[in-house]
Amino acid sequence: MMIQLRILCFLYLFPLAVYANDSSSLVDTLSKKDKILLTVAIEEVGYFPYNYDDNGTIKGFSIDILKYFEMNSMYEFEFIILPWPRALHLVAQGKVDLLLTLFKKPERELTYHFIEPSFGYEANQLFSLTDMKIDFNGQLKQLVPFTIGTTREYSYGEYFDQANYLTKLPALTEDVLLKLLVSERIDLAISNPFTFNRLILDNQLENKVKGLTPYVEITPVYMALTKQRQDSKEISQKLGQLTKLLKSKPYYQHLLKKYNLDFKI
Repeated sequence: MMIQLRILCFLYLFPLAVYANDSSSLVDTLSKKDKILLTVAIEEVGYFPYNYDDNGTIKGFSIDILKYFEMNSMYEFEFIILPWPRALHLVAQGKVDLLLTLFKKPERELTYHFIEPSFGYEANQLFSLTDMKIDFNGQLKQLVPFTIGTTREYSYGEYFDQANYLTKLPALTEDVLLKLLVSERIDLAISNPFTFNRLILDNQLENKVKGLTPYVEITPVYMALTKQRQDSKEISQKLGQLTKLLKSKPYYQHLLKKYNLDFKI
């Protein structure tokens, strides 16, 4: 069993151990020619803890779920590294098959099949410089005086996305977002706290940047499939069945705890 990674025009294969602790395979061992290949868009910087590079190996919550899918179906997956805006575009066009982490919005449902049910939840949190005085209680109206940095083409849940009264400044990546915050070109940044806290630690800025509580929102996150494949409806249905099966297993609870994604909703 393998998940494949393609970087630019080169095909780089690496083995990933496939496991599903408490379940036996739904499909008898399949030969390579029996498998259906699905391409998966991921960012080079990753999206911790859903997918990230660990010394040359791609790991994460979403990756473990794809391993489960591979073990229990006729599908295998090949990763293609792309900037997030281009990933959205190419999956919409059908040139890449799958996005791993996407919030469901009505306008997006016109373009992608969202794999039902959602495979997990994602939190979004505000960050400021440590010397900034703001008593945030969860009401976005409090943020009207501030410029809030976002990552281009990201969704932060319906509550924040529809707050058009806020001043939002998009950045290309979350690394750029952190730099804008530290240089005081924005007042606040919004991000997945796992990803942003990791960036803060990597840049040794834990004494300069802080997260605000409560979270802005905790939102269901989905895998999304292109609608341009002729077999997209069938694939969407089968991946949905696999997701539902996985979520019924103790192994799923193990994954939530492993990646600290067992939010109390």
